[in-house]
Amino acid sequence: MEQSIFTKIKDCNIDTFAIDIRSHIHQHPELSDQEYQTRDYIAGKLDELDIEYKSGIADTGIVAQICGDPNGPVVALRADIDALPIQEENPELQCRSMVDGVMHACGHDIHTAILLGTAAYFSKTKDQLPGTVKFLFQPAEEGNGGAKRMIDAGCLEDPHVDAVLGLHVEPSLPVGSVGIRYGKMYASSDVITLKIYGTSSHGANPELGVDAIVIAANIINNIQALVSRNIGPTNSAVCTFGTIHGGNVENQVADYVEMHGIIRTLDPETRSFMREHVNQICESTAQMMGGRAELLIQPSYSPLINDDRITDIVRDCALQLLGESAVTIENAPLLSVEDFAYFAEERPACFYHLGCTGKEDHSLQILHNPGFNPDPDCIPIGIATQVSAVLALLK
Repeated sequence: MEQSIFTKIKDCNIDTFAIDIRSHIHQHPELSDQEYQTRDYIAGKLDELDIEYKSGIADTGIVAQICGDPNGPVVALRADIDALPIQEENPELQCRSMVDGVMHACGHDIHTAILLGTAAYFSKTKDQLPGTVKFLFQPAEEGNGGAKRMIDAGCLEDPHVDAVLGLHVEPSLPVGSVGIRYGKMYASSDVITLKIYGTSSHGANPELGVDAIVIAANIINNIQALVSRNIGPTNSAVCTFGTIHGGNVENQVADYVEMHGIIRTLDPETRSFMREHVNQICESTAQMMGGRAELLIQPSYSPLINDDRITDIVRDCALQLLGESAVTIENAPLLSVEDFAYFAEERPACFYHLGCTGKEDHSLQILHNPGFNPDPDCIPIGIATQVSAVLALLK
């Protein structure tokens, strides 16, 4: 294990600084686009570190930067700062949430603490920094695509960013380890609303009506066949309808059904294919059965695809810092979504997983769970991997 970065983190009390930040943020969680106190708290810490920043980016976001050689490369680091509408169930945790019904159940408090710890590290070495580091404190990862709004507000310009790094705590990995994924890592998502129009009749005379519920059932089955028979087994796509509402009384053929769902895919080509063919299935199935269907598609997050060169650098840094046994190459992408994807669309990027489960913790740790309780010992590991990767990218 490389000692120089870890030694500096400890000698400068950056580990304690960052862990205290995590405790405060965990106690005071805020939902997407409501992170005003979190934004102001981060700004206060940047003031303490004498780091230049702009507040109010995408309303509740912050962009900070440390400039070394103005002619060198520019690397950006991102942390998401919002929490979830979950009631915490960690009675033994001293820093548990003080806000009813709101909790950092996805580790964004740890991500923010790591980013501020990384900023603290570079604030002490900026005279030797061979380029510029930007720190993106992003709102609304869980809600309204805060990454896209920060990009639209210019966070990757002035100065122009050459590469972007991000991380996410991962409870399936122990503290002291990281997970690296090449290429496709997270899925894209498209939110869909399906409206099916039939013709009402008495339940005793279904032949006189057009049953929207039966049309809905056939559409669901046909879409599942689309995925299983038209998407290659080495590719992935999911179309899930999470709600279905239709009909008024038990003895009447329903003349209207409304369904809400989501399509998830791993690349732009499959995304276009699913959008087109799901729409065709809905319209043609309804027409064949005497009804009509209208599919509304609301594009959401893009697929997160890591850049091979940047991922190589992050992997090599993790190997040098932590050792070969602590670095996992993840072979399968996830069908969940992550709005870091917007940064990866704009610039070469790497997003990786940080192990956060303590060695003595044998409980079932799950993200977005009221009992989620990552080990804060992962924070110095996260700082060290970020620092090492940035220095490698700035060479």
